[in-house]
Amino acid sequence: MLNHELYGFYGVSVWVSDLAFPRELLESTKLVRFERYAEFTVAGLAESRLQLWATGQRPHYDVVYEGNDLESLVARLAAAPHRIVDNPSVDREEH
Repeated sequence: MLNHELYGFYGVSVWVSDLAFPRELLESTKLVRFERYAEFTVAGLAESRLQLWATGQRPHYDVVYEGNDLESLVARLAAAPHRIVDNPSVDREEH
């Protein structure tokens, strides 16, 4: 909702791993507060007609649906192929 208020489109924040930002680095930094997270592939998002928009803060991106409709974005993201991953680097003292 805040994304729409600030930028005029609905988006879901995600962290994208690559050679510069491997999964282990993201788990121990950006995702350290989360015991589990959903892992998607770029291909799986594209198959669901979802797009990754660069935010200028790599490795942070927004997942966006072309219709700019919140309900459709959420439904498509929930239906996109994904797996739930346990984060081995979670900071248990924060919970």
